[in-house]
Formats: sequence, structure tokens, C-alpha cells
Amino acid sequence: MRIKAILRKDNCLAAIGDRPAEITDNAKWNEMDGNAIANIHLALTDEVLSSVAEKKTAKEIWETLTKLYESKSLHNKIFLKRRLYTLRMVETTAVTDYINIIRTLFSQLTTLGQQIEKSEHAELLLQSLPNSYDQLIINLTNNILIDYLVFDDDAAAILEEVNRRKNKGDKNSSNQAEALLVSRGRSTERGSSGSCCDVAVAQINYPSFKHNTQDSIEQARGRSHGEVQVRFLC
Repeated sequence: MRIKAILRKDNCLAAIGDRPAEITDNAKWNEMDGNAIANIHLALTDEVLSSVAEKKTAKEIWETLTKLYESKSLHNKIFLKRRLYTLRMVETTAVTDYINIIRTLFSQLTTLGQQIEKSEHAELLLQSLPNSYDQLIINLTNNILIDYLVFDDDAAAILEEVNRRKNKGDKNSSNQAEALLVSRGRSTERGSSGSCCDVAVAQINYPSFKHNTQDSIEQARGRSHGEVQVRFLC
């Protein structure tokens, strides 16, 4: 397309086809053909230029390029279509990146002359989503008021769903952190007040005394005989 635009601008586009009957002047035709050859050469990369270097006319060059790129285009078209129709998004993929990948594939196929219906754009996007998006797909396909889905609308709905999940996850994390802080605070209070691991009952069995007091426990610890039983709450 770009090369044709250049040839048209320089009034030598006719040179890539059969010589028109109205051009009878050989000098004029040769000049037109020479201009076309020069423009084509300037537009090609060195790698491609080597494949047409031996061609003598603009028509021969153009026919060679057409065969070369038609074969290459068919290969690229099949490759891109295969990738598009087998593409599947994984949960760890960023949704914005995935949507851009699909857009790029549509654009590349269009450049190669392969048109994908607008309604199919949206369908391909939805069918390639992970199973976790099943409910969203049901909602989108059940609530449409027209006969086909719109790619941009579906992409916006998917991004909105991602944001909803993210906000929900952030809220749950915040609640869990708050609950953990409260739990730690209560444990600290119990530890500082001495309510945990306090002596609940002290039963001292000793020949000379029987008491249920902390003083009796201290006394019993200093004895060389007797029996002390202390029960703790933890």
C-alpha cells in the first residue's frame, strides 16, 4: 500500500502493470518505468532488495514482490488466526495486558486483509477468559439489548470486575489485620493483669498446718519434708 502511494504520487504507478495503449512514446514509458524502479528500490529493505535486484522492469519487480508477500502473508495469516482462536487467559495474567494482546492480533489480521467480524471480537474475548469469570459472562450475555456483543463494552465490564475483586480482597485483608491486632491486644492485657497462670488453689499437706494462702506456699517451700500441691490456671 505504501509503495503504491509513492508510485501514484510520482505518476508512475502504471509502470507496475502492462504498458497502457495510450502511452506510445517509448522514452516517456522508459522514464516512467525507471522512476517506478527507483521508488520501489528505495522503499525496500536490503534483505528484500536482494531478491529483486536482477529484475529489469518495474512490472517484474512488482510481480516478484507480490508472490513473495502473498506466500508470506498466507503463512502469517494462518499463524495469527491459530493463535487468536486458541488464546486463553490465565489467572495470573494482567487483564489490561491480555486485552491489548487480543487487540493487536485483530489489528495484525486486518493488515493482512483478514477481517474478523466485530461481533466475533467480543465473543473471542469472553470465551478465552478463565472459569472464574463464568458468572460475568452469563450476566453479559443475558443482559444485552442488541443482537451482538461489543468488544469495548465487554472489556470495560471485565476491568470493572477485576477492580471489584481487588477491592473485596483489600477489605478482607484489612478486616483480618484488624482482628489480629485486637486479639493481640487482649492477650497483652491478660498477661499484664496477672490473670493468666495465676495460682488458683494451693493445697498444702503438711503435718503442722493446712492453709490455702500464698504465704503458706512460701512456708512449705522452705520445709524439708511435707507435700505441696499447687494448681495453676493458664
